[in-house]
This record gives sequence, structure tokens and C-alpha cells, in this order.
Amino acid sequence: MRGERYKIGARVMATAVLVTLGLAGCGGGDDEAEQAVEQATEAARFAPVDKVLNVEIGRTRNGFLINATGLAPGLGYGAPELRARREGRPGPDGFIDYDFVAQAPDPRRNLGQGEVAARRITAGLPVQSEALRGATGIRVHGLSGGVMMQF
Repeated sequence: MRGERYKIGARVMATAVLVTLGLAGCGGGDDEAEQAVEQATEAARFAPVDKVLNVEIGRTRNGFLINATGLAPGLGYGAPELRARREGRPGPDGFIDYDFVAQAPDPRRNLGQGEVAARRITAGLPVQSEALRGATGIRVHGLSGGVMMQF
């Protein structure tokens, strides 16, 4: 149910952005307006996961790899991503925040919510060591809260 409300809200927001940019672009076919429309449409296709189940961080040769596992809002979600808030800078409490999102399936496919096991998705994000310097931990957010890991 929550996923449907989010999808409807995202579509309304994307439509509003498209109309606004379309009206602004009536003067001369601006490439920037077209690019903004494409970005808004792409952003509307992604939805936050319902719940973040687990967050892990591992060392790599060049830095770290953050892995998060969560539950998608329904069946057919793919291309999971961790998107940094504040351009990856730590907040006032020293934590770096990430939104866990996944690409929504084509609504015409009507896949439904499905079983919990079928909705598990995992996203990985490589992070340079410098990006975590000065941070006290990370938080990964979904619709119903998130998971934090303190260093």
C-alpha cells in the first residue's frame, strides 16, 4: 500500500516538473530543459526500499565497499542504489547518510507485492577512503527507518 502511494506521488511530482519545464522551455527548445525533464523522469522511476535489513562495510584496495540489503516495495524492482545525501559529506552528528532506492518495474506489468523472500535486494557502493575521513559512521535509509553503523 505504501509503495503504491509513493509511486503515485512520484508520478504526480514528475508530471509537475515536466509541465513546469515544458512551459519554461516554450521560448526556444532549450537543451538544459530537455535534460532536466529526462533527469526528473528517471528520478521518478526510483523508489525507496520499504525496509533496510542489513548494512556491512568492507575494506578494498582503494577504500571501502558499503553493502546494504533491504526489502523492495514489490516484485520486479531492480537496479538498487545507495545515493548519498549532502553530496556524501557527514552531517552535524558525523554520520554520512545514504538513501537505499531501487528502480520500479513497468506499472503495466502489475507484478504485485509478492513474498518477503522475493523482494530482497542488495546494493553495493564503493567509497574512497578520503570520503569517509572524519565521519563517525554511516546510515542507510528506507521508507520505514534505516540502519546505522558506527565506526
